[in-house]
Amino acid sequence: MITNLVVYSSETGNTKLLAEEIYYYLPDSMGTKDIVNIRSWNGTLFAENYFIGFWINRGSCSLEIIDLISSIKESNVAFFGTCGLGNTDDYYKRIEQNTKVWLPDSNTFLGSYFCQGRMPMEIRDRYEACRGKCDDAKIDHMLECFDNAYNHPDSQDIYRTHQFVDNCLKKAPKKEFAPV
Repeated sequence: MITNLVVYSSETGNTKLLAEEIYYYLPDSMGTKDIVNIRSWNGTLFAENYFIGFWINRGSCSLEIIDLISSIKESNVAFFGTCGLGNTDDYYKRIEQNTKVWLPDSNTFLGSYFCQGRMPMEIRDRYEACRGKCDDAKIDHMLECFDNAYNHPDSQDIYRTHQFVDNCLKKAPKKEFAPV
């Protein structure tokens, strides 16, 4: 069994950046650790502590992440991820709640960390193409969010990622597993 396992799904590289940062930040002195892209997941790795990362689409995670989360039993679990829009604590709390419903009760939830992530330029082009076809004030807001997310994750996001890992490890109860 692995002590710390980082599993992530990333469409644009933002969540992968956080996943790699978490993996390298996890202390080697705490036992074994591994990092896996969800697309390589075969369900055979089991961990004491899971750090599960995903990109956020419409306030939730992908089905493959839901499948992973719902399969974990008697472990410590934390979520992290990135999104282009919705950069508020309330939005991030809703994402945590929307995702946490898939986590079986036998697990200990350690918390979550979400931050903005850069979106592809095609998204900005789509927003611009909507001008005059829908509410321009809403389009202006979407463009402002896009522009604000452009340099994220940034150094402050990485710093907060480290704090998140530290807090999770402090909260994580040591799990006792029966030999297989």
